[in-house]
Amino acid sequence: MLGAGATVGANFASSFKPGCKPPLNATFFTELQRITEQKYRKLVSEVIKDAVELFGANFDLTLEDYFTQLEFLAEAVQLAPQSASAAITTSQLNEKRERLMHALSAVLEVSTDAAIRTSAGCAHHKKLVQALEQKDSLISFNYDCVLDHALRMHGSAKWSAKYGYALPEPRRIEGYEHWDPPQPATESETVHLLKLHGSLNWQLPPDRTSPIKLKQRLYMQRGTPRFSVIPPVWNKAIAANQNFQALWKNAERAIRAAEHVAVVGFSFAATDLPVQSLFRVALARKRDLRTLVIANPSPDDRRRIRGVFAKPLQHGTVIRTYSDIGAFVDALPDALGA
Repeated sequence: MLGAGATVGANFASSFKPGCKPPLNATFFTELQRITEQKYRKLVSEVIKDAVELFGANFDLTLEDYFTQLEFLAEAVQLAPQSASAAITTSQLNEKRERLMHALSAVLEVSTDAAIRTSAGCAHHKKLVQALEQKDSLISFNYDCVLDHALRMHGSAKWSAKYGYALPEPRRIEGYEHWDPPQPATESETVHLLKLHGSLNWQLPPDRTSPIKLKQRLYMQRGTPRFSVIPPVWNKAIAANQNFQALWKNAERAIRAAEHVAVVGFSFAATDLPVQSLFRVALARKRDLRTLVIANPSPDDRRRIRGVFAKPLQHGTVIRTYSDIGAFVDALPDALGA
């Protein structure tokens, strides 16, 4: 399973000079303000202005804080009298949220999408894909498509975009050929990439009958990019979309069945209760976890991960730790050996 740290630790070609780095929750506004591309200057200025209007010039917000505050403010505004002179209106909050979503897309475009368009992608993700076997499962909490790109470049006979995302009713998927490798895997053999928070290349309908679109281009051409993600808020509305509900069910099944688990660049943040709950339910009766790999430089994060896996660790699981995704993939395949 991969978190934001897996993308932060990406190793792109030396010729790629990003305007900003892939954001962590706590670094989003810092990275946003590092964007220098002309097409995003107005957007960056507006998003910072939005935050200042709501929280003051010295605001101290994470991306999750801001999304969550906007949701709570939208609920609170409904309790106050509505008038044209209101200091905060529903329409204003909707506009701020729309700009924030656009800004999230902009940061990911500049820090990752530009790299996979102009270079061979990430060397670490390439090694990870090359080490995968058919039917392996990848759980990702990242919106970016660095891993998706590695799969289409190096996942021949292992990966199929039509079947590998495990989205319900694969026959509904359009555009999967843009994310397929030269030799796509069959439905029964594909690696599964379960992107539980959505993806920049997804356009999911609210139901399970309309077409699912996989976008070929992630970068902004005109207007606000459209994509399907679960924003980083405290209470993630997973059940509100049947497509995401199916993904989370598949993830629970994959965790429960796994004999070897690698947690790469993910920390189980205290506020991310849906993810913690998913793992605790899947691991509640698990006794056959042979290996737990933790690739994370933070002792606190590693301690929290071991806490989530506490029950299966009581039955002789081997624990291996690495500093980051680079150290982990360099140790493959031995890192996941029993």
